[in-house]
Amino acid sequence: MTHRHPAKVSRRTLLAATALALPAGLLALGGGEAQAQTPATLPLDLANTTGSNTVYAYVVGRDPAAGGGWAFLQADGASLYHPPNPANDQTPLGADCAIALNASGAAPRRVTLPHLDSGRIYFSVGAKLTFLMNRGGGLALPSVVNPTDPNIDVRHDFCEFTFNNDQLYGNITFVDMVCLPIAFQLEVSGGATQTVRGLPSDGLAKVAAALRAQSAADGSDWSRLVVNRSGADLRVLAPNLAIRGNSALFSGYFEPYVDQVWSKYAGTDLRIDTQYTWGTFTGRVSGGTLNFPGAGSFAKPSTLAIFSCSDAPFTTGNDLMGNLSARLAAAFNRTTLLSDPVQPTNENPASFYTQARTNHYARILHSTTPDGLGYAFPYDDVHPAGVDFEGKVQSGSPARWVITVGGLAGGGGGTSPSPSPGGGGGSAFATVQAESYTAQSGAQTETCSDTGGGTDVGWLANGDWLRYTLDFGSTGATRIDARVASGAAAGVSGLVQVRLGSPTATPVGSFAVANTGGWQTWRTVPADLSRITGSQTVYLTFSSGQPADFVNLNWFTFS
Repeated sequence: MTHRHPAKVSRRTLLAATALALPAGLLALGGGEAQAQTPATLPLDLANTTGSNTVYAYVVGRDPAAGGGWAFLQADGASLYHPPNPANDQTPLGADCAIALNASGAAPRRVTLPHLDSGRIYFSVGAKLTFLMNRGGGLALPSVVNPTDPNIDVRHDFCEFTFNNDQLYGNITFVDMVCLPIAFQLEVSGGATQTVRGLPSDGLAKVAAALRAQSAADGSDWSRLVVNRSGADLRVLAPNLAIRGNSALFSGYFEPYVDQVWSKYAGTDLRIDTQYTWGTFTGRVSGGTLNFPGAGSFAKPSTLAIFSCSDAPFTTGNDLMGNLSARLAAAFNRTTLLSDPVQPTNENPASFYTQARTNHYARILHSTTPDGLGYAFPYDDVHPAGVDFEGKVQSGSPARWVITVGGLAGGGGGTSPSPSPGGGGGSAFATVQAESYTAQSGAQTETCSDTGGGTDVGWLANGDWLRYTLDFGSTGATRIDARVASGAAAGVSGLVQVRLGSPTATPVGSFAVANTGGWQTWRTVPADLSRITGSQTVYLTFSSGQPADFVNLNWFTFS
């Protein structure tokens, strides 16, 4: 399984967990929530927008109340089924645990989620899935690379979660494949909602088309990730999974880039910030290996190792090396090692995937999801402070979780949510149009060509600011998502900072912006914040080391 824990160290697999896990000090609740025991069960609403009236869900995980054995939520959506340990491998479950969803567009199907660890929620369209048990209690999950798997031609996908005494943590994932759009809306105590939009309803078609275009441009194997059945695209495989099924794919793809990296750091220091009490380690290439004194060393990774993040040299035996592995593997996938000798890179995410040979699967997915979020490779949760690339929801006080399969309404790439009623005392959790400020310095408005049209605020440069009056309620917000565009010249970038009460107050959060491809080339950028509560005068301030304009702003929202 590709379940990610917020420790940001190791990808945990469903059938065998790696030994790499950070100390508990990093296993904190997102956004600084106070840790408290969660409820014993959680209302889980499963919504169907696929266009098909035959959609099934399967909720599976390890039951802590049954010694960590596997458990399925049964078809009634309320009781658990614990498959027995069979005498023979490949034994059917013994119970039909398919939860039938309501018709497409109808009200969600309500089920009750109990505490489960290392969980997945599968969705299938048009047919049920087959799960099998092996001797010793092993669970055989649907495979999309084994041609004899009974589920090979079924449209299906999954998301991941853990729900325990401490928190609910869930994430959409593209680490294995892309098939069905899956979106999250998590309501937490106090009324706030966390949203991960996932792929739009036509996301599979967009991703497949972009991969085919990439192959046409560079002659590589990206188009071969698309699985087509009877003339229709069924799914897209992640490079790691595709190579496992066909070792000839992407042969030698990353090796020239690895050689360049090894050459660069034979004479230059590579610094990796562990973002933990270990601090920063400095490495150099010597004798054909990348050595970090006091930690360990890395041989040259292969293409497969870079895509998988779990083959040598990224198979390490202690927490510190696991931490360095995560950050090094992320830098290889994003191909930022030649441009930035300090990792995780402090550059704007617009600098990711800019090499001709890069993880175009990850690039395409992040550009296709409206909020830019989602695990496109196992260490996609590695990031510098103030930004976020994960498609996660997380809370110690969850109240209701809605999972939509088929795409959220208005979820097309770059779609702007409905506007808030202006900047004067509106809800921070609605979408605030940038031009609804109550005061500004240095800004101008212009016609916007982003989806939804309207007006954006442009000509923003160092020292400019926008002011809004917003209500964050008693629960507050710990994240901002902002819709930005930039046509700034090379070398021109800056920070968008969130301040309270004054344009010179200490920022409670910020995110970096560099050229996005044009002043009307829009992307949604997320950032973490120190918690904001109550009614606040919010200033968005703009800081840059250069005097030139560096960003346009269309809208923003808090969560």
